[in-house]
Amino acid sequence: MKKLKVGIVSILMGMLIISGCGNTKGSTNASSSQSSSQQESSEKASKESSSSLTIESTEETEEAKSGNSSQFSLMIEAAQSQVPNLKKQYEGMYSDITISEGEDSTIVYTYTFAQEAPMDVDAEALKPTLVKALKPVIDGAKVMVPDVKIQVIFLNPDNSEVINFVITQEDTDSVDAES
Repeated sequence: MKKLKVGIVSILMGMLIISGCGNTKGSTNASSSQSSSQQESSEKASKESSSSLTIESTEETEEAKSGNSSQFSLMIEAAQSQVPNLKKQYEGMYSDITISEGEDSTIVYTYTFAQEAPMDVDAEALKPTLVKALKPVIDGAKVMVPDVKIQVIFLNPDNSEVINFVITQEDTDSVDAES
């Protein structure tokens, strides 16, 4: 049985050697030319593929740096569709509410008071309450955008800033630790 396998392999090898030696000079040149052409095409395709991957990688890196992926943009768009309901809910308290896309995966909520804030607002005292309120938003968003943050801005009617702070996942994780 072993001799039969060795014999078959030997015959196949012999056939390959004989078929390779039977080339004429013209067919060798054609074959060589074709092989060279195939090699050039392969190298060109490899370079184009490498270039394409580099471009895609650069775009992904830039997108990651800015933190604004297409998924993140869609998430912002979905949130913006809720603004009319928010305005209706807080009618009289805020003259405008916007949700926009900030840098580095930041969702920016901007609330403009209908009337000037009657007193100084203690942002540090307000932040824990907003962290608890916005925890579900961050928890839901981090499924699509792992490093999501929320910036909350409160403005007077003249657009002067009353409060401006960023809520991170570390802030919302501390809510879990306190509970």
